[in-house]
Amino acid sequence: MKTIVRKSDNVSLYLYPDDKDITLESDRAVIGPTDNPELYIADLNSSNARIIYGIDDKADYWGNKYKVNEAENGDLSWVANADFKGANSLTADISAGVNEIGVKRSNPFTSSGTIQIGKEQITYTDITGNTLTGCTRGANSTTAASHTSDEHATQI
Repeated sequence: MKTIVRKSDNVSLYLYPDDKDITLESDRAVIGPTDNPELYIADLNSSNARIIYGIDDKADYWGNKYKVNEAENGDLSWVANADFKGANSLTADISAGVNEIGVKRSNPFTSSGTIQIGKEQITYTDITGNTLTGCTRGANSTTAASHTSDEHATQI
C-alpha cells in the first residue's frame, strides 16, 4: 500500500494500493494515469504532500485518523493522530435507553471514546462492525435523549 501524507506532520490523507498511479504535481495531485486521471486533488501538491510507499493496509483506515511513523531503520508504522475527531451518521432512530448505536461507518471513530449527538454526550467502550457498543448515555452531565436516523455523531 501507499499513502499520501502531509509533509508538515505525516498525517495520512489517502491510502491506495501499490498499483494505483499517483502523481504530485506543482499545483495538484493526480490519481490514476496522467493521460486519463480518475481524480484531481486540488489542495495537495508536491510542496505540501508526499507519497510513502510500503505501508501496511489498515483495516479501520480513515483519512486523517493516522500518522505514519518512519523509524530510523526505515520501518513504517501507523500511529493514531491525537488531533483526529471522527464523525458519521446514525443508521436508525435510537431511544434514550439504548446502549448500542449503529453508525453508517465506524472507521472514522477511535476504538473507544465519547461522541456527541445533538446536546447529548455518549461514551462507548468498543466497536463491533458499524456499532458503537458499551454506551453510557447522558455522559458528562448531559441528558440522554432520543435521536433520529441520519443524525450526526461527532467524536469529542
